[in-house]
Amino acid sequence: MKYFTYLAISVMVIAVISLFYLKKPDGKTWLSTASISNDSHQIKEKITALSSSIFDQAMQGVKQAGDKIASSISDEPIPSMVPSGKIYKWQGKNGEWNYSDTPNPNGNSIELKLDPKDITVIAAADTSILNSKSKKSNDEDASETVSIFNPDTVKKLFKDAENVKEKLEKRNKEINNLSAL
Repeated sequence: MKYFTYLAISVMVIAVISLFYLKKPDGKTWLSTASISNDSHQIKEKITALSSSIFDQAMQGVKQAGDKIASSISDEPIPSMVPSGKIYKWQGKNGEWNYSDTPNPNGNSIELKLDPKDITVIAAADTSILNSKSKKSNDEDASETVSIFNPDTVKKLFKDAENVKEKLEKRNKEINNLSAL
């Protein structure tokens, strides 16, 4: 079996080499280094054009997927970038700082330039616990005082802490699954 394999490989090598010497009816050889070089150069150009086209499509797909993920995380639509790349900053009447993509119509604004490479979008934490707590506190009687030593308050605090812990563990698992992709 071993000798048969050597014999078959030898016959194939001799057949390919003979194509460089055997001539077609028009007088040219069946294979030549120039034809192989030209063909390989054309194939290389086609692959390069195809790969750059596919790369551009992949980059566009990644950008669209990122925009979809960012908009699904937030209730507000997130623009991929501020069109001008500028943010204006000014100080209000009470001394608070205001930031906007349009300058202050009433006074001086400081223009800040943003570098898209320095911007990081982070998903907001789940604040549903805060919303339910604030609704409940509005419904409660204002005359009732809450004490830290109240056993019901302590039990509720531990229950809320467990809920937060479970949500954090779930979120960490989701982040690990996304990073594994």
